[in-house]
Amino acid sequence: MSAFLELLTGPKLALVVSLPSNDLDMARAALDNGADAIKVHANVWHRASGHTFGAFSEQRPFLEALIDLAGPRPVGLVPGASEAFVSPHEFDELADMGLGFFSAYADDLPPFALRPSSVTRMVAIHDDYTPADLRGIRTWDAVDVVEVSVMPGSTYGSPLRATDLLRYRAIIDGCGKPTLVPTQRAISPDEVWALRSVGFNAVMIGAVVMDSSTDPHAVGAATAAFRTSIDSL
Repeated sequence: MSAFLELLTGPKLALVVSLPSNDLDMARAALDNGADAIKVHANVWHRASGHTFGAFSEQRPFLEALIDLAGPRPVGLVPGASEAFVSPHEFDELADMGLGFFSAYADDLPPFALRPSSVTRMVAIHDDYTPADLRGIRTWDAVDVVEVSVMPGSTYGSPLRATDLLRYRAIIDGCGKPTLVPTQRAISPDEVWALRSVGFNAVMIGAVVMDSSTDPHAVGAATAAFRTSIDSL
């Protein structure tokens, strides 16, 4: 079992930090303040942070340095969107570099990325997922982890409500796989108990819950606050 899957199947809620920028100082701030894993991006425009992340060829030196910096803690990558995704050869390079996991929306994901490899396969679902999608995920071993990224972009940053938790709970029951929730809502550290209560295995904090998308100190402060709340559960 990969280190990322071990993390998500452990007894505690895991803390993943999605960096607003591909920046080693931000990564160091997250790791120093208790991140269990780090996620970064390539070939994509990121709605929450407003940043565009360049091609894998441009990001390779950063990824190599980040994987070295993180040590045993898993590093993940969003390897692109439908209009630009890493090639099969580049995907093999990611495994050779020691990437821990990838995350991509199901409708952006080419089949080659779902082949068995050392890289844990985290598939994200949109707000337009269907019960049939969840049944397929439940019965298909090509999906290791589900990122429950189901809030419409127009609602990013709005408060977490019980209706969201009910929807999350239904998805977790339906997919039958380890699940991660990103902070598309303005989830506060005091609300992580609710995420664990509905059954999530991990929370991934990002730009929505950080005071700045450019300051490493903001990344560190948000990570520390969520780490303290998770450790108190």
